[in-house]
Amino acid sequence: MKNKRILGLILAFLCPIFMLGQNVSVVGKTNIPNALVRLLAYDEMMTREQTKIAETHSDKDGKFNLTAEISEITPAQIAINLERVDMILSPDGKYDLEIIVPKQNESSYFEKEQPVLKINAIDDGGFYSQYVATQTFIDDFLFENFDKIYRGRKTSLLDTIDNQIVRNFGEIKNTYISDFIKYRKASVLMTVNAKKTLADYYDNQEVLYSQAVYMDVLAELFKSSVRNDDFLSRNPQLAEVVEMMNLRKSFYVNQQNKNQILNSLENIEKSSKYQQNKAMAKNLARQIEDLSYDSKAPDFSLKDKTGKLVKLSDYQNDMVLLQFVDSYSPLNEHEFAVLNELQRQWNDTIQVVTIATKNSFDDYVQLFDSQGYKWQLLNLGDNILLLEDYHVMLYPAYIILKRKNRIGMAPAPSPDHNLDKHVRRIYKYL
Repeated sequence: MKNKRILGLILAFLCPIFMLGQNVSVVGKTNIPNALVRLLAYDEMMTREQTKIAETHSDKDGKFNLTAEISEITPAQIAINLERVDMILSPDGKYDLEIIVPKQNESSYFEKEQPVLKINAIDDGGFYSQYVATQTFIDDFLFENFDKIYRGRKTSLLDTIDNQIVRNFGEIKNTYISDFIKYRKASVLMTVNAKKTLADYYDNQEVLYSQAVYMDVLAELFKSSVRNDDFLSRNPQLAEVVEMMNLRKSFYVNQQNKNQILNSLENIEKSSKYQQNKAMAKNLARQIEDLSYDSKAPDFSLKDKTGKLVKLSDYQNDMVLLQFVDSYSPLNEHEFAVLNELQRQWNDTIQVVTIATKNSFDDYVQLFDSQGYKWQLLNLGDNILLLEDYHVMLYPAYIILKRKNRIGMAPAPSPDHNLDKHVRRIYKYL
């Protein structure tokens, strides 16, 4: 009896150790020296919220090394400054890669080139190469058989995919890959028979939080609220996920429901029996609050041209127009001229604050001095994550803040596209 008790204590001690994540190592190189490099893991694939699990900087030659702990196959991204590439990481995986960030077309965010990921070597038991090969094979198969499957309704062709994958790539032993294949087929079948897809692929099935295709198909199957459906009553864990999907959709249709939706998410977070659903509810609430009207604006503390530290909280009692700018060019010269005129009209009604990127700051100091612009100019410096916080996609970008550092409008239009109208509208309701 004594020995059994000792054995039990030993097992109780060891179990948490066995449950710890396993090391994943990423050795890489980028064409951006001294860049901020982050490893971001997706929490789940409904909200696609992320958690930073490792951070470093590339050296003068662009080399970097990241190490983190994960306990399961994890969809992730590697961020070089603000540019990102997708990865799927395996516990104990070792990755040697290169990320090339193209020089961007500054005039258009929508024409920007995406970073290129080059894999030099991977040691993960063959998972990544088999996953990528399988994904490519299915995409090619569906493209080649598009007319037969989608127009001819010959979904029986999908039954041949599994055998062809095994013939080409060997037996699929990894559950993550087999689940991907399963729900990639479901994405096709639902266009032919949604009811059968729901029954065959989601009824009494495990909820796959880390499978993007699983969540995408689920969202398509439940475009409208079906909370009282018999199917959902049999699948309570999945029912909460569907409810959150509908809450998200409801918010983007009518943001006046924001407080009611946040209350519903808070209730799920507090009362759900499923830990992953609690986390999902918290993530979704965070997304709904993010830069929405009357939410708290992301804080900052930046230096002006004299080196004085200026904080967002310094403007607690003011309306503020934030302007984010990068390299100066004739393209934004007109916007500055219009903004200068508006600033004179507004007087003290709204404080204008221009935040310039580190490399462009000195040029804007000269511009402000030569043109006599009187509003505040701040240096973004190395605080590039502030651009992520404010969702700055292209320059110049504008954000209207109410008093008490609350969001009034994000993003706001440019000075020559009704900015003044929205400033006055928000000021009227203060």
